[in-house]
Amino acid sequence: MFASAVSFFWPPVSQAPVRPAPPKRYPSPVFIGDAVQPWGQGTMLLDILRREADADQSLE
Repeated sequence: MFASAVSFFWPPVSQAPVRPAPPKRYPSPVFIGDAVQPWGQGTMLLDILRREADADQSLE
């Protein structure tokens, strides 16, 4: 009986949907071979860094 009397004064629980936070992005691992591996017009390391910079700018 006490529980029903106390619950009368509690505010109603909102049923609004809660969106989970987007997963945190971690930078990809960089190996020594990536720094010297030819890749397009530069090296694989430069390509990885450019892609991550472009992705970071598109999120802003």
